[in-house]
Amino acid sequence: MGLFDVGAEGAREPLLNNLKSLGIKASDIEFVIFSHLHFDHFINIELFPNATVYTTNEELDYALSDEPEQHGDFNYIKSSLYYYKNRFTLLYPQDQVYDGKIVALPGHTKGSIGFESEGCIFTGDALKYATEAKNKSTTYAYYNKQMADSSIRAIVARNKIIIPGHDPVFKLENDNIAYLNDASVEVYKKKDSCVSIFLKEV
Repeated sequence: MGLFDVGAEGAREPLLNNLKSLGIKASDIEFVIFSHLHFDHFINIELFPNATVYTTNEELDYALSDEPEQHGDFNYIKSSLYYYKNRFTLLYPQDQVYDGKIVALPGHTKGSIGFESEGCIFTGDALKYATEAKNKSTTYAYYNKQMADSSIRAIVARNKIIIPGHDPVFKLENDNIAYLNDASVEVYKKKDSCVSIFLKEV
């Protein structure tokens, strides 16, 4: 069983309560895949001491460099990232992990990724809201808006159920947003918690 992103401090209690309601202890989580390393997707990693944690070399190097600040991006907590640096297992686009595939989705940050599994794609903040999919354009990007818009178009072109960074699960049907019952896609996601949970026996 694993997580895709783990949220900010404000999501900590809802996240643990959601896991508890599913009969899952934090110690049961075997892996966490990070879409990117902004604090609101990363900071609760301390709750999951038994998990293998994944990011890309590109995102980790970018997060620890001075480059984000040059883009006005102050969403990395570098002291925490340095602390956990040696715990990361590095991924690369197209890597197959846990019955899914890593997808490069740059733009929001330099190393943003998604995770494609069966009929779903977890996007992190590469696609934050359903309206971004409908408009095929990002509401904002720290690293590069043109690349972010291209990533959104790539997500939409996959024609899959989308689990976005800050909105409920949805699918586009004839360019209209259709929000879905989370349970129907083996996903439990609390709106605005920045946390996507996918349950896989591995």
